[in-house]
Amino acid sequence: MNEALLFLHLVGLMLGAAGGFASAVIMRRALVLPADEAKVVKGLGPILANVSGIGLALLWASGLILVWTKFDGFGSLPQMFWVKAIFIASLTIVTGLIHMTYAEIRKGNVALAARLPRLGPMAGISALLAVLFAVVAFN
Repeated sequence: MNEALLFLHLVGLMLGAAGGFASAVIMRRALVLPADEAKVVKGLGPILANVSGIGLALLWASGLILVWTKFDGFGSLPQMFWVKAIFIASLTIVTGLIHMTYAEIRKGNVALAARLPRLGPMAGISALLAVLFAVVAFN
C-alpha cells in the first residue's frame, strides 16, 4: 500500500511542478506576442493552475497518509523532512496566490496578470527544492 501512496505522492508533485513551470514559460511567452495571440496563450494559465492545484491536493493527501502509515507519525521523520516541508508549504502558498490572481483577473482586475510571470517560477523552484530535500531526507 505504501508503494501506491508513494507513487501517488510523486504524481502529485509532478503535476504541481509541471503546472508551475509551464505557467512560467507560457506567461513569459505571452508578453511578447501580439494581443490576439497572447489572449489565446494566456487562456492556458488557469488550466495549468488547476493542474497544479490538483497535484498539490494529491501531494498533501498522500503525504499525510504516508507520514502515518510508513513513519508512525511526525515524531520519527528525519530533520531534512522539515526542510522539504518548508518548500511544500511555499509551493502551496504560491499556488494559492496564483489561483487568487486568476480569480481577480476573471473579476476584471487584469493588471494583476503582471504577477504571474513571477509566481510560476516560484512554484517551480519550490517544487524542485522539495524534491531535492526529499531525496536528502529519505535516502
